[in-house]
Amino acid sequence: MLKIGKWLTVISLAFLLVGATSYFYSQDEMLEIIDPETTNLVKLSPNTSQSIELEKMGLYVALRLNGENTLPEIKLMNSSGKEIVGRDAAWYDFDRAGADGSIYQTVMIFENPKDEEYILYNEGETTLWLIDETSNQVEIMSNPGFIGTICGFCMGIPLVILGLITLIIGWRKKANIQNVSTSDGLYINKEGGKIKIVTNIQNIPEPFKKNNDLDEDEIKNIEEKDAIWKDWDNQE
Repeated sequence: MLKIGKWLTVISLAFLLVGATSYFYSQDEMLEIIDPETTNLVKLSPNTSQSIELEKMGLYVALRLNGENTLPEIKLMNSSGKEIVGRDAAWYDFDRAGADGSIYQTVMIFENPKDEEYILYNEGETTLWLIDETSNQVEIMSNPGFIGTICGFCMGIPLVILGLITLIIGWRKKANIQNVSTSDGLYINKEGGKIKIVTNIQNIPEPFKKNNDLDEDEIKNIEEKDAIWKDWDNQE
């Protein structure tokens, strides 16, 4: 058990090292993928509009810089002049950071439009960025650094917990020493999973030795009587 725990701990540390190394070398690349300044479909200044091509089953997110006090006003119109209603940002639509340290706040999300051309209107006083969230997520998940990070931490964390539990159990078993007395005067010394039969009373382990306060003459007499009885049994 102790050996298994050691191997599990070593393997888990190897996975964690892979995850940490992958994240260290790929964090800049992954941050660039989700940076609205570099991966946006369109960047709209205040009181401007622009036509864009959107795909069906896509998720499109409108962002603005965090800290803007004015209310954003954004509309998405299809080629027929019909407005596409989006949803406002919810509590789980977290702010995101750009490569330059800028923080972007979610303004509105447009889900599952049809494959056609749209016009995006920014009627507010703040600059807006529209990003293709679906494409960004696919690109991140196919990034080798992201895959290494996820695999390293997802495998390493459970294994290190399992390894530590196994080590604790193994240490307790190793430290557990039990001495058992048998009915015929023999003694079993169980230590570290190994069983040893003790026939010499002088070698009886604690606590049995304390309970046998016989001197050598008494022990000799007992052994002689046992021998006599055994011989008598054999004669029959």
